Amino acid sequence: MNRNVPLRLFLTLCTLVFAACSPKVSGPDPAADSAALETAASGWEKAYNEKNADAVAALYTDDGQLLPPGAEEVSGRDAIRAYFASDIEKQWAKITIRSTGSSIGGDWAWRSGTWSVESDPVVTGKYMEVWRRTADGWRLHKDIWNLDPMATGEVPVATIN
Repeated sequence: MNRNVPLRLFLTLCTLVFAACSPKVSGPDPAADSAALETAASGWEKAYNEKNADAVAALYTDDGQLLPPGAEEVSGRDAIRAYFASDIEKQWAKITIRSTGSSIGGDWAWRSGTWSVESDPVVTGKYMEVWRRTADGWRLHKDIWNLDPMATGEVPVATIN
């Protein structure tokens, strides 16, 4: 019998014992990530419908960007707050948002869907969002939306710059 066999057997057993006793490293929990993202996203509709520009802006990263239709790019949380404060003051209408898709990859996620505001006439459109996981949870990083043509074929004009 080879004299190295008992040593190899001992080392193999030690390796198995250490492996069994080592703490388990858990991977990402897709269901928890998805639920956290949807909770954060639903906060946007709630805050806007409560006319709370501060709460809307708090959902964005510090360096977040809005890409609104017919208007200049809006960069940074303070500028985003000012944009929505002006929007709420000048043309607020209750918004309804419906997500039609989302995906999470590590610390980044995207969502897309449709939106409508209760105005006369009703205005509808589509949106695409890029979210980033931060120490404070999921935050909007890029937010772009468009306006659907009206029944007359005209596209509503964005009034906020």
